[in-house]
Amino acid sequence: MAIKEMSELIDGGMDRAVELMTLAAHNSFRFKDRNTVKIISVEGEDLEQIAEYCFSLGDMSPLAARDGRNLVQLMKEPCSLLLLGDKRKSEFNYNCGACGYRTCAELNKAEEVESLTANGPSCLFKNINLNVAANTAAAQAHRLGLHCRVFSTLAFAAMALEVITDVDLVISVSVSAAKKNPYFDRHEFWTKDHWDEIFDKEFPTYNRGFIGAVEEDL
Repeated sequence: MAIKEMSELIDGGMDRAVELMTLAAHNSFRFKDRNTVKIISVEGEDLEQIAEYCFSLGDMSPLAARDGRNLVQLMKEPCSLLLLGDKRKSEFNYNCGACGYRTCAELNKAEEVESLTANGPSCLFKNINLNVAANTAAAQAHRLGLHCRVFSTLAFAAMALEVITDVDLVISVSVSAAKKNPYFDRHEFWTKDHWDEIFDKEFPTYNRGFIGAVEEDL
């Protein structure tokens, strides 16, 4: 009689859960039936690199550093990271103007601007497709009983490290089989005094973004 221990069952369940999340994201609604979203999963050493990169951004993006510390804790129990990305240019030819250009052709000819979080300018409908896919994956994780959270910080770290390549826009869905939900305890990495200090520095001055520092126009 073949017997599987709980740890083996959980590991196998995590693998299948991530596959089902990917399937759900793949089948999610998309504009003009163009499925251009790229999806990969990340575990082990690659997660360590992402955590270290986020932590290294402490001076520029305290939120990323906090999430890097959180990822180190996540890795102590079964976890995985689903990365979803897409290119910024439009193949829709909607010419809607939401990107700031009159036509899709003008957007596609525009000079690429690299930033910490994404490369732009980008098509609105590419962003909508990507976020629908991520939310669908997260909803599937919830149905399967996994702890889950959507992260932008872990995603842009993965893009910077070229863990996911050939994309301009990226978002991540982190899932965990920890003994308790680890996504509501991130405050433990910031004391109240530190939180107050960071909040005062980040938000009221209007010269620093929510994710991190931005250069002021001179």
